[in-house]
Amino acid sequence: MPTLVHRFVLAGTEREVPLARRVVVDKVRTWGVPMDEEAADAVRLVASELITNAVVHGAGPVTVTLYHRPGRLVIDVLDGNPSAPQMGCAQADDESGRGLVLVGLLAARCTWEPSDHGKRVWAEIVLPTAAPAIRAAVLRKLFALRPKRGVVAESKSLVLAVA
Repeated sequence: MPTLVHRFVLAGTEREVPLARRVVVDKVRTWGVPMDEEAADAVRLVASELITNAVVHGAGPVTVTLYHRPGRLVIDVLDGNPSAPQMGCAQADDESGRGLVLVGLLAARCTWEPSDHGKRVWAEIVLPTAAPAIRAAVLRKLFALRPKRGVVAESKSLVLAVA
């Protein structure tokens, strides 16, 4: 199965973080990944920590890219600050400084690398795989929505009914 990709750009403000983490979880569910609340919470927390770090410690716009292959989700966050992310040494009463430690505990892999315009921090999360029947139903719906050559497509919403 090909890798599914979704990319969106944030201006880089803290007020965008709640919406961004919701977009991440909603997109993964749209791809047909069967997530219970525990898996959704893990994805939400990892996305939130990576995006928050980019917004708070980065510079300029933040680009979030999701890559999904069956059983794996990579959340990749690019910001304009080339400095290495700091693994926090938070004290018991500190309100911040534990984000990347939490990401490291929830993710199968997490790392960073410099980029031409800053740095890229990413985490890979292990997810349940969609049942073949669900995956096939999603693909059938998507192909049905594709416009035919020479035909103007109507706007339709994608509704997946699973029996």
